[in-house]
Formats: sequence, structure tokens, C-alpha cells
Amino acid sequence: MRGDPEIISLLNEQLTSELTAINQYFLHAKMQQNWGLTKLAAYTRAESIDEMRHAEKITDRILFLEGLPNYQ
Repeated sequence: MRGDPEIISLLNEQLTSELTAINQYFLHAKMQQNWGLTKLAAYTRAESIDEMRHAEKITDRILFLEGLPNYQ
């Protein structure tokens, strides 16, 4: 299904936000683990994985609309 280029562009903006959140949560989880905050680190890592699921859904939608997901 050919999608509206503006919609694909907006989805790519959201994808960028999700990918940034993945990295931020992952980094924070590693820092928390290093500081001995293991329960908080596990929670934060789970948040990172949740953001990965969001990114996957957005990627699937962009591909469905015959767009190109921007992972840069």
C-alpha cells in the first residue's frame, strides 16, 4: 500500500525518537548496574526493550506503507 510521503516522514521522526530512547535507557541501565543499583538497572533495561518494541511497530508500519525506515 503506497503511503503518503508526509505520513512516512512523520513516522520516521517518531522512529528517530524511539531509537534515541532505546540508547538512552540502555546507557542509563548500564550506568545504574555499574553503580550497584541492580533493581533499577533491570527496570531501566526493560524500558529500553519496550522502546525496541515501539520502534519495531513503527518500522513495520513504514514498510507497510512502502517507505524506507531511517535508522541513522
